[in-house]
Amino acid sequence: MPKLWGGRFTKSVTKLMGEFNDSLPFDKRLWKEEVEASRAYAAALAKAGVLSKSDRAKIVKALTEIGKELSAGGFIFMPEDEDIHTAIERRLVEKAGDAGKRIHTGRSRNEQVATDERIFLKSANIEAGESIRNLQTCVLALARKTAADILPSYTHLQQAQLIRLGHYFLSLFFMLENDRQRFADLEQRLDVLPLGAGAVAGSTVKLDRDLLRRELNFAELSPNSIAAVSDRDFINEFLFAAAQTLVHLSRFAEDLITWSSTEFSFVELDDAYSTGSSMMPQKKNPDSLELIRAKVARSISNLNTLLTLQKGLPLTYSKDLQEDKEPLFDSFDTLTSTLRVFTGVISTLKIRRQNLLRNTDDSIYATDIADYLVEKGVPFRKAHEIVGKLVLSGTAKDKLLRDFAPDELRDISDLFDEDYRKIFDPTRSVERHDVYGGTSLKRVNEQMELAGKMLAKKKLRRR
Repeated sequence: MPKLWGGRFTKSVTKLMGEFNDSLPFDKRLWKEEVEASRAYAAALAKAGVLSKSDRAKIVKALTEIGKELSAGGFIFMPEDEDIHTAIERRLVEKAGDAGKRIHTGRSRNEQVATDERIFLKSANIEAGESIRNLQTCVLALARKTAADILPSYTHLQQAQLIRLGHYFLSLFFMLENDRQRFADLEQRLDVLPLGAGAVAGSTVKLDRDLLRRELNFAELSPNSIAAVSDRDFINEFLFAAAQTLVHLSRFAEDLITWSSTEFSFVELDDAYSTGSSMMPQKKNPDSLELIRAKVARSISNLNTLLTLQKGLPLTYSKDLQEDKEPLFDSFDTLTSTLRVFTGVISTLKIRRQNLLRNTDDSIYATDIADYLVEKGVPFRKAHEIVGKLVLSGTAKDKLLRDFAPDELRDISDLFDEDYRKIFDPTRSVERHDVYGGTSLKRVNEQMELAGKMLAKKKLRRR
């Protein structure tokens, strides 16, 4: 059977060109969207007088049967099927006869693919947001369990200041909230229907595009046919939102990988999210987290692929845009599977509380000591200098800061007094950070309350 577009040609493409040109191996994933859009298009053609009532009924019946075949895996693809659009139309003609041959009146594959992708992404976008929300729920639960635990924070991978562990996990929650809102914000720009735009100039059939909009549950119609066919911004935005989410997960995966090492032993991964070594019997490797860290590379590459693909394209449609689907599907699959795995890691993570302060160096209290001097009237820059000398002296003498004798302290500054010893209290240290967003228990509780309110907000609507 010839191609659906073959009337102008005297010979077929080569087998190699056919394989190179065809997108069916990956775009057949859009079969549900194509069936749905074709059903709506049949309704619009009927209203425009192109289809009779009986022809429309034949088409709708055939599309329903085709959908069942595809769902059950019984649909037989043929060599002439270039893509899911031509495959379904070919089968529609087989089942509905001449009525099926009318379905493409005034319609172009250019607008079909843009429509199917938008329908797909409307659901995918909501699923991504809900997967993030599920992870946030687990993160908040872990933050509540660890709000009282204290450990060192790190800058430049060096001990910085003491924080509450719950405060740390809440930082992931709020980064994920930004991610979730990115997907929510995208919904508005996804909810624009291009069907009716034709190949470039708009359909020649007097279509009721508002009927199409209602049938396919879109909020708006594309106002310009050229932009409608050319636009892939909505895919770019989705790929960016996916990549940014995975970047966040990767950074936290890196911390947890480090924290699960023998040197830290802050956390232990559940066996269900770890693997072993083929040679070293003692190994318990955080492979789930390492793979999460790696997955972001694919997602960033997919975004880069789409942006690079479009940067030099003329308007409106070029075959180059066929290459938009594999990165899209891959990023969606990578995002949702990674979110599920990370949710499992977080929900089963064991905290080794006895080790959180095990290797804390007294220098972590250096800023607290500087603040102590500031409270005695020393300008901060001078206090910073004094504490720097104190730390240097401790390093030279291999001595803990808390073990300096009163006379040794006074050699550095006569403002040091007996209350100096009170500085070296982890709880006192974190409670001093009593500012909105800080790590005192009061402020961590505020953050948890806010996080709970964010989770309680209405979910994104489903199609």
